[in-house]
Amino acid sequence: MACSPPNDAHESDHAGVLTETESGHTVAFTLHSYVDEYNPKQSAKVNFALTKIVDGKTKLLDSATVKYGDYAVFEDITGAYSVVATATGLNGEKDTLYGVDVLKRNDVDTVYVHVQEPATLKISTSYTETVKSSHGEETQEIFSEGSTLCITGTLTCKKISKDDIKRGYAIVKNIPLFDNDDYVKQIEIQSGKELRTLGVEWNFSAGDTLYASDAFIAEKTLLDFDFKLPESDMYDTIGGAVIDSLIVPVKIADDDFYHYNWKADFFLDQLGNVISTSSKKKDLLNDTTLYWIVVPKMDPTAKLTLASGELKDSYTYNRLRAYWPEVETDTLWRWIEVFEDSSFAISFWLELDSLADSTVLLGNCDSLGFEIRRCQKDSTAICTRIYNGIDTASTDSIEYGKASILDGKRHHYSLAIHKKHLTIAVDGVTIRDTDLKLSEKFYSVEGIRATPGLAKDILFYSFGDYIRYKGDRSWTRLKAWLYAFYEMQKDI
Repeated sequence: MACSPPNDAHESDHAGVLTETESGHTVAFTLHSYVDEYNPKQSAKVNFALTKIVDGKTKLLDSATVKYGDYAVFEDITGAYSVVATATGLNGEKDTLYGVDVLKRNDVDTVYVHVQEPATLKISTSYTETVKSSHGEETQEIFSEGSTLCITGTLTCKKISKDDIKRGYAIVKNIPLFDNDDYVKQIEIQSGKELRTLGVEWNFSAGDTLYASDAFIAEKTLLDFDFKLPESDMYDTIGGAVIDSLIVPVKIADDDFYHYNWKADFFLDQLGNVISTSSKKKDLLNDTTLYWIVVPKMDPTAKLTLASGELKDSYTYNRLRAYWPEVETDTLWRWIEVFEDSSFAISFWLELDSLADSTVLLGNCDSLGFEIRRCQKDSTAICTRIYNGIDTASTDSIEYGKASILDGKRHHYSLAIHKKHLTIAVDGVTIRDTDLKLSEKFYSVEGIRATPGLAKDILFYSFGDYIRYKGDRSWTRLKAWLYAFYEMQKDI
């Protein structure tokens, strides 16, 4: 649009050319009259800030504050520049709206800038970039305490604090939105005298919060899920109410789970970690889907966010290996490589008043195996046997974890083996906790088999070394994990 500002702000615009000097153009800025249900006519004043990128960094050239409807005029403008408009309402900062426009040509004399509700950025402080060195390509973190992050062309900056580093992400507020349907394509990171720029492709909408890291860009947040860690005295023993890598169920109505063509739907935790959802169960009757999610750290109150955006290629070590809602055939998985730390667990639900077939679940390998079955000397109870030898039939006669749960009620059973330690929990309560005399550690399980129609919601998963910190004298951390795991799913 090329037009000269009217003498009276209330007169209609008319075409014309503003004064051009030998060194550049004279450019006038004004607000568009109505954008996104916000009416700048209610604004008391408008500030226009003219910026330009100099040596890779956004620099403020000039600024002017005018009444709404008036023009801000800047002279001797050359090259590419951007303008940030701030419209402050009659009620003060509560009504402040922001807009930014980028002009890459210098033959347009009048620019109409839209203003709208500002956006917020949550960016991971462990954001990395790939750099070339004498050793080839390497990745390095770009944020450090005291560094400053700026959105190019907007004058919006955030100094990275110690708390930001500890929390895992920094919050950048009041980001003005581009009016030309362009993406934010660059951010600036100033660390002392060192300035680096990082190319990005971020697309904000009015009022949105964008979550970004080197692994994902979450353009929309769809749903939030709040969790409460169940109360337990065991947390005092393990140093606080925090459970690492807890598996939790999330049930979502199908109408609330969106798919945006090329975009992905994924979960984020409070630190901005991407959480994979590799296992789920469809409920056709209620039009819902159950998702099992591994939360890196579960605090007394935790929140997950279902987001939509671009999920970049990244490897996540998922400790939830398999999930079977129902058992339709006797063999669930022919061969499973157990996790590198020789740690695995299998959990399921039972609701039986008797057990005709003695075996519920069976898993073996060349020299080790396990069987969860009806106890030999008590037909109302479930026990576990551990196979330990080349010939799996020649094993010890010990039956571990006897549980009288064949009573017609719904019960949860967990068998966990971490290296050479066995823990069995029923309905969240540990009933057997002992070291095993194994000939070797479990590194694979071949042919996990189950009797159809007995166990439901079978989960095969693993723990890492976090389940027993170095120096721990007990297995309370594992017991607390199994307890919380049961409590989080008992009502689904």
